[in-house]
Amino acid sequence: MWRSSTVTASLLGLAVIAGLTSRGAPLVHQGNAAPRYLRVSVARWNINLYSAEAERIFHQIETDGIAIFRAQPGFVRYRLMRADSTTTVAVAEWQSEELGRAGAEQYRAWMRSVGIMDRITLETLAGDIVAGS
Repeated sequence: MWRSSTVTASLLGLAVIAGLTSRGAPLVHQGNAAPRYLRVSVARWNINLYSAEAERIFHQIETDGIAIFRAQPGFVRYRLMRADSTTTVAVAEWQSEELGRAGAEQYRAWMRSVGIMDRITLETLAGDIVAGS
């Protein structure tokens, strides 16, 4: 069984493996820093993530939820991974911390409005991307 510290320590590697930084685009442009901000959230669900209910929720996230992200200024990309029957890991990339925090709050407000937040507990880590491919 994974311990919280093991999951936390593995999140940075997961973000890199998931290819969440801009492919082919350097993090520095013409001598000016082009900061990127990453938010990684581990969700513990109170439903079986292989159930029909979970599949319906994942479809809702893939359509309506991602539309919420795309409508936010500074949004770059989002990935959601099912780690096991009760755990998902979400990674969202933003152009800046300010835009990322605001965009994440809009997304969480949507999750509250559709009842997803009633199904999960979240642990979120966030910070600047310091290397990418």
